[in-house]
Amino acid sequence: MMNLDGTADVTIPRLASPTRVRDWVVTAALASALLAALASAVTVTLTLVADDAGATPKAYHVFIIVAGVATLLRGRIARPRVELLLYFGVMIAATLLAYLVYEPRVAGLKLLIAFYSALVGASVARTVRPDLILRACRLAAIGFLAIVTAKNAQHVPEFIAYYARPFGHPDVPSLAGGGLNLEATWLALSSVFAIGTTLFVPIVVIAAVTSALYASRAGLVVAAMAVCAALAYAWGGRRLEAGENEALAASGRLRSFLTALFALLALGAAGAAVRTVQDYGATQYVAERFSTIGEEPGSLGRLTLWRGGLRVFAEHPLGVGSGNSVPVLKRVLGVDVPEDNLHNVYLQHAVEAGLPGLAALLIFSVMVLRRVVAARFRDQLLLFVAGYLVVGAIQFTGVDVMFWLVYGLQSGQAGVVHDA
Repeated sequence: MMNLDGTADVTIPRLASPTRVRDWVVTAALASALLAALASAVTVTLTLVADDAGATPKAYHVFIIVAGVATLLRGRIARPRVELLLYFGVMIAATLLAYLVYEPRVAGLKLLIAFYSALVGASVARTVRPDLILRACRLAAIGFLAIVTAKNAQHVPEFIAYYARPFGHPDVPSLAGGGLNLEATWLALSSVFAIGTTLFVPIVVIAAVTSALYASRAGLVVAAMAVCAALAYAWGGRRLEAGENEALAASGRLRSFLTALFALLALGAAGAAVRTVQDYGATQYVAERFSTIGEEPGSLGRLTLWRGGLRVFAEHPLGVGSGNSVPVLKRVLGVDVPEDNLHNVYLQHAVEAGLPGLAALLIFSVMVLRRVVAARFRDQLLLFVAGYLVVGAIQFTGVDVMFWLVYGLQSGQAGVVHDA
């Protein structure tokens, strides 16, 4: 006879436990913050600004403020790494000293926000498991890709008009502060979070195709870099598995093969996108943007910025303060420059913070690259940070919140043992 009063010894699969619910809530909150940092042109009112140079409050400001307050209330403040304290100590001191002579700029506030973001990321990582952090990064990358793709689908007429008479980049709004070139770069760079999963293929391919659609050389270069990072990740996995059982070794060989295949697919997709662009009237335009580097307006503008930056650095070796690089460059060269940064974080640090700032950034970069090698290229967050520092030779400002937030998350989770 069946005992209806007893409790059946049956476990309902995937029953939502408080721990599982908490994990998803934390992951969703962190992914939202990272997505807001990627979409840095979105304001608190969910509208777009023309660029990220102004003082308009952005959506990501809200997320990092809330995360910081929550971390402070819980008393889980992480101890920053030495290179982080050295970097921001030098940069803040050099900027404050320069502001005694040169005009204070909003970039000085951005420097403090970047420092705050790194501290928040490190403190959050002390209470969140590494697998949840990586999952949140992947969700943010996928969400950013989906939103950008949906946005582009609403501007097909603008793309058609652009490729009928191409020049520069399409006249389409960007979700990332800095324009479509920066948006393509962030898309490609965030694909490294998906390395080691089947998601890497569609993300990096779509990022490459989007970069070709934008006529973004930087985006295509970063997509190729992401493929190289995936190959390095697979190589590092084989090295780690060499001393383990044959099943794991075979699995490592399979991942290496698939990663190589992914590389071919990504590069092939970029080439196919360029060919498709040509069919819409932009004959060889994307390809010519590579072959005419140093001759067309985009690269000429960078060369002007770099030559002018070197001249300013030679005249002001102790720096002119954060945000003053381009204004001082304009006065020195006597020409108008339609940019707000030098498109080279190393030169920008040299100009704005002088030799001490450049030295601090180089020390920081060397420490990061050493950790990437020590981790055998198996840490996707470190690969993102290192990728930013490499691409920084032609892009970025050095105070991008997404970069410092990811760096903080990686540094906070390193060496911390989390409860399962």
